[in-house]
Amino acid sequence: MLRVFPFILSLLFTIGCKQQSSQPPSEPSHTETNSVYYWKTVLNLDSTNVNFLRDNNIGRIYMRMFDVVEDKYAILPKVATIPNATIRINADNLIMLRDNLADIEVVPVVYITLEALRRMKGNEGVLANNIATRVRNMVQYNELPNVSEIQLDCDWTQSTEESYFRLCDSVKGYLGKLDLQWDLSSTIRLHQLSKKVPPVDRGVLMVYNTGSFNNPDTKNSIIDPADVEPYLKHLGNYPLHLDVAYPTYSWQLLFHKRGFKGMLSNVDVNDTTKFLRKEKTQYIAKRDIPHNKIIIREGDIIRNESSQYQDIIKVKGQIDSRLSSKKHSNIIYHLDSANLSKYNSNEIQNILSIAD
Repeated sequence: MLRVFPFILSLLFTIGCKQQSSQPPSEPSHTETNSVYYWKTVLNLDSTNVNFLRDNNIGRIYMRMFDVVEDKYAILPKVATIPNATIRINADNLIMLRDNLADIEVVPVVYITLEALRRMKGNEGVLANNIATRVRNMVQYNELPNVSEIQLDCDWTQSTEESYFRLCDSVKGYLGKLDLQWDLSSTIRLHQLSKKVPPVDRGVLMVYNTGSFNNPDTKNSIIDPADVEPYLKHLGNYPLHLDVAYPTYSWQLLFHKRGFKGMLSNVDVNDTTKFLRKEKTQYIAKRDIPHNKIIIREGDIIRNESSQYQDIIKVKGQIDSRLSSKKHSNIIYHLDSANLSKYNSNEIQNILSIAD
């Protein structure tokens, strides 16, 4: 396999700078507004997306820019991580974004794997510089509008907490060195509500992937009120401003002899010649079934999971009762026409609405 030398890795993080850019506000502010995540590797805003954003008064898009992953072939610790799955933004979509949604705020999001964070322990400042510089360059090159915040997304644990907090501190420092008057936010998972608060300006509580997806006995790992409730005792007193993100996606999970094998898509589990329905969301393969590049074996179980409206609203009620005195925005994860078409306009409005 080809080795990527350190100076090339550096270029990967900083490539693509163009001088003109929409200037961020001189004093970043954070207002309550309907919001969405955009979590695809290509920015592709069609008329359906634009209508959804307009019809639902979306004022903020959290746009995933790239992942930070471990470089398993790196020798020097300072270049032990690389960007991966960088979003591609074509000119037509930028024009659509600027012309049709001129007032919408864009928040660049960087997802950091735990493996990458562990490899950069002791070199968090290097990683922070790479992240801040690369996001700055991508914002300038693509002329993304109304940027006044950057978000880090990481499922930090007790063992990586110190390293992640140093990374957050360093990113804030490098934003200042780059003369970027941007705030810094962080995703907050439910289990992190009982931990120390990261040194950021605000957080987004991720109310999805609430269960164990690789557990064959889990009913719905995307969102389940029973999974969420135990964590919420810490929510009311959490000393960081939190906005809240709710799921609107679905997926299929494959199990072989009760062991998790991976995620699938577009398997027609309702084909009774191939599958036998076991439970409400579980289907057993009657025979070996080729699917894309794999074979679903006889006896394998596929669990269909989705973000049911009634579950979202029940969880939202649990959260609203704890945040009743705190202003916050609600966020839909994520902007995908196929999944969003499963909800009517009233349901979308109810998910986004703020309790009085």
